[in-house]
Amino acid sequence: MPGSKTGLARPAFSLAKARRSLRKARLFDATKPLPSYAQSYLKQANEGLEQERVDLARRRKLARENPRRTAEAVRIGKVVEKIGPSLPGFPLQSRDCRALFEPIDYVAFKGLSERGVVDAVVFIDVKSGGAVLQPNQRRIKIAVEKGRVSLFTM
Repeated sequence: MPGSKTGLARPAFSLAKARRSLRKARLFDATKPLPSYAQSYLKQANEGLEQERVDLARRRKLARENPRRTAEAVRIGKVVEKIGPSLPGFPLQSRDCRALFEPIDYVAFKGLSERGVVDAVVFIDVKSGGAVLQPNQRRIKIAVEKGRVSLFTM
């Protein structure tokens, strides 16, 4: 197209359209008191800005609180990790558990404390809240599930 590098036609300028647009525009003399429609528009715009300020303050407060809540949950999780075997509902005898805490919380020797026989060696990681296994913990889980477990005597 002539006069266009993109190949797209430019819309033709229409003086008639421009005049119609100017007639529809709500113009006023800024050196005189604002007309009621301009005052109404400014009032609405200021109310919208005030609402945005309130929303921003709320979002800032949440942004400050969320890390605190997360840190508190992590601290509580660490405590629960340490006392897990003594809590009601723990699936094994606490006397059968040995603490590692990293990367897995406990190794349990099921049956050892009651009968002196190890029915199973169980790896336990205590999680609270919405916590999930970390990448290294997932790798350990896969190795155990695939039977890639050994005992070395030195």
